[in-house]
Amino acid sequence: MKVPHISASSVKTWKNCKLQFYAEKILKVERSPLHPLTKMGIAVHEAFERSVEDKDFIAHLSEACNNQGLDEDLVGLSTELCKTCEDWGWWDDIDELDHCIPEYEFLIHIGEGINVKGFIDRLDMKGDSATILDIKTQSKKFSADELRNNLQADIYNLATRMNYPRIKSPIRVEFWVLRHEIQSVTRTLEDAMKTKEYLLEIGKEIMSHPDELYPEAQKNPNCRWCDYKNNCPEW
Repeated sequence: MKVPHISASSVKTWKNCKLQFYAEKILKVERSPLHPLTKMGIAVHEAFERSVEDKDFIAHLSEACNNQGLDEDLVGLSTELCKTCEDWGWWDDIDELDHCIPEYEFLIHIGEGINVKGFIDRLDMKGDSATILDIKTQSKKFSADELRNNLQADIYNLATRMNYPRIKSPIRVEFWVLRHEIQSVTRTLEDAMKTKEYLLEIGKEIMSHPDELYPEAQKNPNCRWCDYKNNCPEW
C-alpha cells in the first residue's frame, strides 16, 4: 500500500482499524462534513497563524470564523479560547529566543522510503534547547497515560531533532488545552530514536500491505465516526 507519508493521526487510524485506513487512503471514500467543533478549532488555529506579525488573535478571528461558517455560539467560544491563550502568554518573551517558528510544517524522511508529515503550532529554540507549543481546543484534557504515550509529541521531538541537529537537550512539548490547562511532556534524543524505530516498523507494515487486499476491520470506539462504516462487516 503506497502512501506519500504517514502522520500521528494516520498511524492512530492504522492501529485502531486497518480497514478504515485502507478506505481513506486507497478507496478514497468520500469524507463526511467536518463537525462544527472541528471547524471551530480550525478557525482558532487560523487566527493564530494570521497573528504572527501583529500578535493580535482577536483581530483575525472574525474572518477565520466566517471562513468556517461558525454560528454565534461557536464564535463566542472561539473568542473565549483565543483570549485564554493570550492571557496565558502565548507571545510572551519571544524576543529572548534565537528562533520562534510559528506554523512549522515538516516532512521528514526516516528511511525505507517512509516519510512522516506534521505541523507544529510553534517551535521555540534557544541554544541547544527547544520548546514546542501546540494549541488544543478539545473538550477534554489528556489523561496521564495519553500524555505519557502521546505519539504527536514523539513525532514533534523526532522531527525537531532531525531538522535541527544542534538541539541536544530534552525538548519540552506543551499542549495548550485551552478549555483546561497547559499540559506538558519532555522528550529526549533517546526517545526520538525509539520513535523513529517505531515509525519505521509501522511504515513498513503499511507499505507492504497489497493494494488489492482489503484488511480486516477492527471494532473500536471510533467506529460511529468512520465514513466507511456502512460497508464494514463489523458495524
